[in-house]
Amino acid sequence: MNNKRSRIVDALIAVGVVSISQLALTGQVVAQQTAPAVEKIEKIEITGSSIKRIEGESALPVTVITKADIEKSGATTPSELLQLISSNNSLGAVQLANSVGTTTFSAQTASLRGLGGGRTLVLINGKRASGFAGEVNGVQGVNLAVIPFTAIERVEVLKDGASAVYGSDAIGGVINFILRSDYQGVEATAYYGAPTRSGGGAQEKYSAAAGFGNLGKDRYNVLMTLSYNEQKPLDQASRSFSNTSYLPNLGVVSTSSNTFPGNITTGGIGPITMTTPGVGVIAAPNNCAPSAFLGGVCRYDPSSVPGVESIPHDKLGNFFASGRMQFNADWQGYLTAVASKDETRLVIQPVPISNIFTYGPNGDIPATVTLLPTSPFYPTALAAAAGVGGQPLNIRYRAVENGFRDTTDTNQATQFSGGVKGVVGTWDLDTSFYSSTAHTTQHVNSGFPLYSKLLPLLNGGTVNLFGPNSAAVTAQLKATNFVGDALKSTSKSSGLQVRAGSDIWQLPAGMMAMAFGGEMRHESLNQTYDPTLKTGDVSGFGGSFPDLGGKRDIRAYFAELNVPILKSLEGNVAFRSDHYSDFGNTTNPKVSLRWEPMKSLLLRTSYGKGFLAPSLFQLFIPQANTVTAAGTSDPIRCPVTHDTGSDCNTQFNVTTGGNPNLKPEKSEQATFGVVLEPGWGLTFSADYFKIRLNNQITTGIPVPTILGDLKTYGNLVTRAAPAAPFPNLPGRITSIQGTNINLGALHVEGIDFETHWRGPNWELGQLRFDLAGTYYRRNDAQNPDGSYTGFVSNQAGAVISGVVPRWKHYATVSWSQGPWATTLGNTFQSDYIDVNTDGNGDPRRVSAMSLFDLQLAYSGIKNMTFTLGAKNILDTNPPRTNQNTLFIVGVDPTYYDVRARFIYGSVRYEFK
Repeated sequence: MNNKRSRIVDALIAVGVVSISQLALTGQVVAQQTAPAVEKIEKIEITGSSIKRIEGESALPVTVITKADIEKSGATTPSELLQLISSNNSLGAVQLANSVGTTTFSAQTASLRGLGGGRTLVLINGKRASGFAGEVNGVQGVNLAVIPFTAIERVEVLKDGASAVYGSDAIGGVINFILRSDYQGVEATAYYGAPTRSGGGAQEKYSAAAGFGNLGKDRYNVLMTLSYNEQKPLDQASRSFSNTSYLPNLGVVSTSSNTFPGNITTGGIGPITMTTPGVGVIAAPNNCAPSAFLGGVCRYDPSSVPGVESIPHDKLGNFFASGRMQFNADWQGYLTAVASKDETRLVIQPVPISNIFTYGPNGDIPATVTLLPTSPFYPTALAAAAGVGGQPLNIRYRAVENGFRDTTDTNQATQFSGGVKGVVGTWDLDTSFYSSTAHTTQHVNSGFPLYSKLLPLLNGGTVNLFGPNSAAVTAQLKATNFVGDALKSTSKSSGLQVRAGSDIWQLPAGMMAMAFGGEMRHESLNQTYDPTLKTGDVSGFGGSFPDLGGKRDIRAYFAELNVPILKSLEGNVAFRSDHYSDFGNTTNPKVSLRWEPMKSLLLRTSYGKGFLAPSLFQLFIPQANTVTAAGTSDPIRCPVTHDTGSDCNTQFNVTTGGNPNLKPEKSEQATFGVVLEPGWGLTFSADYFKIRLNNQITTGIPVPTILGDLKTYGNLVTRAAPAAPFPNLPGRITSIQGTNINLGALHVEGIDFETHWRGPNWELGQLRFDLAGTYYRRNDAQNPDGSYTGFVSNQAGAVISGVVPRWKHYATVSWSQGPWATTLGNTFQSDYIDVNTDGNGDPRRVSAMSLFDLQLAYSGIKNMTFTLGAKNILDTNPPRTNQNTLFIVGVDPTYYDVRARFIYGSVRYEFK
């Protein structure tokens, strides 16, 4: 059966390619034999349907962001722009801020409905782009950095998921970046901006576009754009809301017992300082540096250390080229090319080294640092006073003299697409191909010592673990650092598609229209790590990283029928059938109704099913070991033992990795909406949406969830045997299971609102108001016992942070008169329940956030446009949160720009 279906699809595509190729060559003859052209109402294709129609509201909710809207927003990257879309949430999305202390390889992904990048389909001119080559657990989807921002003509966001046209895997929805075409002229833009607070964070951007050829006169058009964007780094310590990890009033302490000077746990001596070999002094408030004196003891507070970044240094270059050739009145060939290079350098705190961490191929060798009595740096008097004189001392150490952890992620991508489209009789035909490739390389610059080289040196007695060393010893320490390419990864996607559509039958209520097509594509992912990382010998990476390789082929065909039932009522029926080389066949329907009882009122509804196969990474990544975030505690042992070494404010080993037995995710989606146009330039729409996702694939239950409900999830925690001095307590935690799993269902339900008002052209100018917001009624995840937990606020302990707020909106008030234009924008996000409880164990709420942006533009000089703007013009601080998933604590940078108030200006020259 599968082979028969594959042959049918192959035949369909082959016939389409041959037919359209022949028609393109003979198009002139066809055109000559056709009756003289008459004036026609132009129809366009709207994202979500292959049937062309007169422009207007469709049966599916689509938000269109025009180039003018983009310019008024002040956004400079696709990731920044999508943060203004209310249906796109920080939960499940990845930005540069997520890369601080986590392994994301500097991806930037979208997350419609908070469902993550893997369930959000991102298209470039309706064609798929390659998935992120550096995919890791929690980081999926298309890297938005590949989108040439300067070349964007508009963005169409299909908020109804499981598209029968583009793919049943679009469970969260579709974001289609439509790039510019048929442009004639030259334009260049220079942009510079900087925060009003000190500490770095400036940004500069340069872009240019050139196009020539008129399709109507010259029968061709060529367009090229080029842009360069550089974001300078920003230190955590430069902001009052991110300059410490010690926040007991918020219920989070993410400081570390791995300090410099070293922390002696044997005998409870603690951190000491040593200026003379053998003569140690208990560290005090004035001599803990670079550690901090917190809560009466020395703790390492990475947020307070200058040089630890909250925004990395990012350099992004994009190139786009488009060419179109008009063969005759009906036939056109097109070709586009996209290329990008994104280089991100991130600097964070030095690595911790001690027996609470493990290394090796299996992640089971303790990284123990021991100071022997034979060392000249052994604190004889202090050890004797503590009753442990002459004994080896266990040390918790921070490898400060090895330098900061310093990495550079380079993400490169290319996409080529092209095809031939035209008309035969009444049929619109389009045959196209695409080929996209993405490369990810992570280069380690410094600060990641090899355990096998560093530990013998630290345990050899020649290194002062409690103070600075000689230049010769420091050189020996730095010589243990791993330097080189840690990861080289490639993701590829290529495909061929044929589509056809036409009006087919005149019914009493109108013309019935039909579209159908087929496609086949190939996907592959290969990740190769340096052999040293495979052994688990590199500190700071949280375990061993094995190579990964996988590929799959997908064949599909789809059909769509639009039926006018009444003059004011039309129905649309579509289905998509996919064949996966590794998961077999799946067929998913889509139906919708559009009823317009009067010109000022439109009612619409839809229902569909979705199917998302596990990604190649989720299936085939070998299992490895990592650790929890600093500050994690055992809820059973910590209240009794108060042991900061093993049970309290520490880190636990977590087993992560792939699962070849994963099942595909399946979904059901429904929408119901109303659009009102009462006049006076006012439009209002409200669309209810409901998504039920079954067999959701997760990277494992978040550790805070596991530790917060050991009655339900205790089977995922492995412990040592009970031991003195607490023989009646369960043993200390040795590992937590966090491999990929199918975990029940997910329910998402809410309402999208949009309001637009365009005032008349008064003498004083024209006013315009726009608002788009989303209200979530529920975002509930199913537990193993069948019950549901609401996550309308956040996903506690997720690999990547973020929230789904109850209400989120972006609103603008614009005024324009002659060459002047100004826009006031407001981003609002409602309050939510914090990730962790407060210091008393009670739920804590994160306050709402409301930020204002202001922009002024002047175009009164020929060919020139000057723009001056401010983001977060009131310099509002972020809501305080106790999330500790990211290394940045006290604030959630996934939805707040830690630059705070940011002033920018730009100059654009345009000549046509």
